Amino acid sequence: MSKIITIVILMLLFTGCFVKRVKRGSDYGVLSEVSREKLDKVLKNQNITNESFFIEKADIEVIGQEGKRRLIASLKFSKPDQYLLSVRNKTGIELARIFLSPDTLLVKDRINRKQYCASPNYLSKEYGLKLYVLPVVFGDFVGSNILEDSVGRCIKGILNVDALVLGTKLTYSVDCSLSKSILTKSENGLDKVGIEMRFKEFYKSGKRWIPQEIEISDLQREVKISIKIRKLSYPWDGNIDFVPGNKYEIIPLL
Repeated sequence: MSKIITIVILMLLFTGCFVKRVKRGSDYGVLSEVSREKLDKVLKNQNITNESFFIEKADIEVIGQEGKRRLIASLKFSKPDQYLLSVRNKTGIELARIFLSPDTLLVKDRINRKQYCASPNYLSKEYGLKLYVLPVVFGDFVGSNILEDSVGRCIKGILNVDALVLGTKLTYSVDCSLSKSILTKSENGLDKVGIEMRFKEFYKSGKRWIPQEIEISDLQREVKISIKIRKLSYPWDGNIDFVPGNKYEIIPLL
């Protein structure tokens, strides 16, 4: 069970090819002139979850209290809100497969031949993970309530924006030339930063900038995750299929 919990935490923290590497400069793009009223729309236009995509390969390094572990993952996202995550060890053996949608959570433990099932409320109750917030792991802007006092001007190419999402405060440091967050922080109920997400090595696919490297620090659980996306299909028009395990023990998560 602890192995499955670790993989679920991975999903809490993280899930056409790259064609152009970004070069940072003094051009602050549309954010240098956009009004506060239009800021929400401009930032959401850059969200990669506006389209379905398939991360065919990503290298993951997890560092926590139990030591260091390296994994390989693939992630299928079908808009607007379905995810299928596969996690393998470095030799290529699949450890687990996770399907997540607004009404279903399925976790297949391939090693112990167990299949866990629950509603997404289980993740919200146990880990504070809300499906609506998950896109922030890719540098997307989530939130419909931008705090007025939080928005200033682009200073040295960065615009800071605070937003509330279902009672959670998210702070974005947006690269003004990309209209994309390079650092996103979430605060816990004690107004302390709980999770920090840093995004690097942006590439452009179509009209959107996509980070190739993601670094996530869960300050409460003392877990750090580094993700390097090796191969990405964007946009993607495939399907998500979760095949139930044959002769797996079915275990409800309550």
